[in-house]
Amino acid sequence: MAKSKSGSTESGPAAQLAERLRAGVRDEQTAPPPGARDQDVLTGLTPSGQYRLPVEVVVRSGIDALRASGRVYGHGGTIVFDTTAPSDEPALVPLRSEARVEPAAGGLLANILVCGGEVKGQPVWFPLPSVFLQVLLNAEPLARELPRIDLYARRALFGPDYELLNPGYHPGPRYLIHGAPVEPDVAPLPHAEAPVERLPPHLNRLLSGFCFRDAADSANALALLITGVLVNHFVEGGKPVALIDGTQPGLGKTLLVRVIGMVLDGVDPRPIHYTPDDEELQKRICATLRPNRQSVVLIDNAKSPTGTPISSPAVEANSMAPEISLRILGVSQNYVRPNDAIWALTMNQTRVSPDLVSRGLPIRLEYIGDPARRAFGRADPIAYARTHRPEILAELFGFVVRWTQQGRPRGAQAHRLHGWAEVIGGIMTANGFPAFLANYDEAAATFNSELEELSTLVEIVLADPNGPHVTTP
Repeated sequence: MAKSKSGSTESGPAAQLAERLRAGVRDEQTAPPPGARDQDVLTGLTPSGQYRLPVEVVVRSGIDALRASGRVYGHGGTIVFDTTAPSDEPALVPLRSEARVEPAAGGLLANILVCGGEVKGQPVWFPLPSVFLQVLLNAEPLARELPRIDLYARRALFGPDYELLNPGYHPGPRYLIHGAPVEPDVAPLPHAEAPVERLPPHLNRLLSGFCFRDAADSANALALLITGVLVNHFVEGGKPVALIDGTQPGLGKTLLVRVIGMVLDGVDPRPIHYTPDDEELQKRICATLRPNRQSVVLIDNAKSPTGTPISSPAVEANSMAPEISLRILGVSQNYVRPNDAIWALTMNQTRVSPDLVSRGLPIRLEYIGDPARRAFGRADPIAYARTHRPEILAELFGFVVRWTQQGRPRGAQAHRLHGWAEVIGGIMTANGFPAFLANYDEAAATFNSELEELSTLVEIVLADPNGPHVTTP
């Protein structure tokens, strides 16, 4: 009922219309504007984080909302938020690392869940209180019930049985894929003597400007791209570290890895400057991988100021392990994720430890003369990879499909990582690139610092007329 000007209470149609009008105004004021986010409302909390319902009831409601959103996952040792939205670049952002709730967690979750209630009879809405975030994101049922990501990729993948998996969440293998669908290009490959000229057109244009030393080096570059396409098949058994060697600076070693990163992830990978301080190198790698935007670990211009060979326990251990585990800068916690990364070191006149040599994929660049006077090729490789990424991925996927059509024969190339070598060697041979790994023994002898030191010692001894090799009549 309403009051008249004289103070008496009114009833009847006029009062009812007035009340309906006031209710309509209130609804209009609280209605979501056009384009508003679709948010669930959690009840039972005050803005300060006090509970108006039993704790377990409120926590259970929060867990159900996060699980139903389809945007919160467990990934390695973290809980992550999928930022995919129509106008956003997709990515996974940590909400909780081990037991530590990330500072941005409340703001990210406000995209899908807010709190609601009443204060003095008036409706109120507010973000999840920070004290409740600690309880919710560390709740044991949450970790058990969230969908888990065993592997995240920014491109389509071939599943465990080499079935094509396009973007979306795949609960069987527990893969989350962002990006555009890929339709493999299985057109017949060109017949040519030079390996690069046997590539399909987009890969030919992408790689033709690089001055590979010989056919094996260009084949290994292609094999590295195919390894990235099939990286989920090498998480447990391992894959090699790409050792990108140049006879002098300016040949495009870093550019080659950047191009590979652009093709695989759609982003230009951020280089990690090498340091012999292994703890510092771990921190740099961790800071690069944590945003989940690149799967290529580019350790650039690896050289030692003392002239000692490149040796990194952090790289040797993490590049081979099924899981990457690195210390997070500023906190006493580790960043853990499946080892779905491609690892690459760029160097001039490469000298590395025997462990890195035995686990390496050598790709050598060579040019006689001033590299500044060299014309790179028909196109800027980074721009070309960015513009034609869908077509390049389709051509790479075609290599795997042709191999499957031939019964997936295994390769016979020798390498310490024999499982990887059998698969990639089979694909390369089936597609007419038998030079894959043909440079391995020669490069290993050149890159191996211990072999070089032994060779130098032998030369010194042989050059000494009084050396122990001289026999007395």
